[in-house]
Amino acid sequence: MNVGMKGLHPVSAFAFFAVVFCLTLFTWHPVFTLLSFFSAALIDVRNRKKRAVKTIFGFLLPLVMFVTVFNVLFAHYGVTVLFTLKSGNNITLESLVCGMVYGLRTACLLLWLFCFNETVDEDKFIYFFSRFTPRLALVVSMVLRFIPLFSGRAAEIEKARRAIGVDTKSGSLVNRLRTAVHNASILISWSLERALDTANSMTARGYGLKKRKSCVQYPFRTFDIALLLLSALSLVLTVVFRESVYAEYNPVIYIETMSARSIAVFAAFLILGVLPLVYDLTEEKRWSISN
Repeated sequence: MNVGMKGLHPVSAFAFFAVVFCLTLFTWHPVFTLLSFFSAALIDVRNRKKRAVKTIFGFLLPLVMFVTVFNVLFAHYGVTVLFTLKSGNNITLESLVCGMVYGLRTACLLLWLFCFNETVDEDKFIYFFSRFTPRLALVVSMVLRFIPLFSGRAAEIEKARRAIGVDTKSGSLVNRLRTAVHNASILISWSLERALDTANSMTARGYGLKKRKSCVQYPFRTFDIALLLLSALSLVLTVVFRESVYAEYNPVIYIETMSARSIAVFAAFLILGVLPLVYDLTEEKRWSISN
């Protein structure tokens, strides 16, 4: 049984991730970006544990550094010159700070995508979108599901072919290419057959009919209502008080000073970001006590 974040109703889950995606993407204030990164990192570590830590320190933080350096070297806007390269290009404080914000926002979006992938499975995806676009929901869910199936089946084909003496890692280049093409042909044939079987099965079960009910029922709990209300509140506060969280980095760095309005926006977003994590930990504690 899914509890905590994985037990969220599809409507509240999609609303939550839609709000955090949009606010992270369209808000340039560095405090907002840091809060988004902090919240997403906590939830991702909670969901994927050691894999999340490796992703953050092995991929995302180096990505932030790469984007920062790339922006500094190739974007020469700004008026605060830190130093000048031998080529004559100026390294400015504005391009440095803007590159850091760019990189951190990119890392935030990737982290939220990891959290989304762990929270919203294919059943929730179909449950939410099948009421509006059933064909698109089925196609997207099949594509997402076939990505791991592709990898697993490709490995099986490779092992089976290697057992009979046919390997893509040995022999001449022509033989290896021929073997790789044959393996790909087997994989594509299996995938098409699997997709056809899935489509026929869904049609036989009445998928796409207006009066059809989902085989998976998600209870709409008090926490789902609270998450929806808090998502709406955070979105409204950010839109209404957007001037209080305004920031720009070209030609000069201008960040709106902290005020009661900006603190309210930051507080609402921080509570929204960490609330699913708190709920997840609370639910785990309840289950451990009851068992």
